[in-house]
Amino acid sequence: MKKIKFLGLLTAAALLASCSGDDDSVERSDITITSLTGLQKLESNAEYQAWIVVDGQDISLGRFTDVNVPKSFSAPTSQITSATQFKISVEKSTGDTPEISNSVILSGNFGGNSASLNSRESIGDFVGSSGVFTLQTPTDSNANNEQSGVYFFNATNGTAGLDLPTLSTGWKYEGWVTVPNASGEMKNLSTGKFTRTNTTDETSRFGGQLADPNFPGEDFVDVGLLSLAYNINVAPNLISKKVFISIEPVDDNNINEPFFLQPLSGTANQGISPNINNMGLNTGSLPEGRVVF
Repeated sequence: MKKIKFLGLLTAAALLASCSGDDDSVERSDITITSLTGLQKLESNAEYQAWIVVDGQDISLGRFTDVNVPKSFSAPTSQITSATQFKISVEKSTGDTPEISNSVILSGNFGGNSASLNSRESIGDFVGSSGVFTLQTPTDSNANNEQSGVYFFNATNGTAGLDLPTLSTGWKYEGWVTVPNASGEMKNLSTGKFTRTNTTDETSRFGGQLADPNFPGEDFVDVGLLSLAYNINVAPNLISKKVFISIEPVDDNNINEPFFLQPLSGTANQGISPNINNMGLNTGSLPEGRVVF
């Protein structure tokens, strides 16, 4: 009886060893992000996530918050060698889901054992983009505060002022101006988010009672709200101030700070009415990278 029990224990042990050996036999390899430029650390409510695409399916490699490189991820070797694409997405840090978000910030196709990462396919191609903006306050009847509003259109011919690509689904444009408050602190004021350059944007927080023009922009004439939100106690004079466009993840709800992707910027100059100003292309704010396995 004891011998039978002993043989049974040996058999069970052999089965366990066999199962363990099967798990350990799955060969794994590292895939490494060797360079990242232009990518910045996210706010506390968001994280980056790395992915490979195998047979058309997005497979997660893991999340990260810092942007230091090299940065390695482990995955089954068969998946890594079969991967056709590498992606980095912006994800909410809470409410994790297994699906990739629409806000892919970098991507690249594998050629051999490496891939160059850029934002052209995942966000948009900004080669040749340009912009102008006009200072005016069309939402009130005060002719003496035209320097307190900015709209992204050409007032000379009434056309859209921004020549920008249509963004991928996970991203939106947002306009901004940077002005000092009553304490001398520089504050970024949003002019509103938009996806189309030839219609009004999503918000009109600080304007007057009259209708907005059919272009993105904002009048900063509601001093009561400006004072409450930013300690700005007079309608700001935008002459000599920075005006720029950012690209925001669709889930971004921070109305006080722009995302670090800022493809167009300019400075409002003193000029005769209509005060039209040019914007320069800043492709250096768009990230790039490289991954190898």
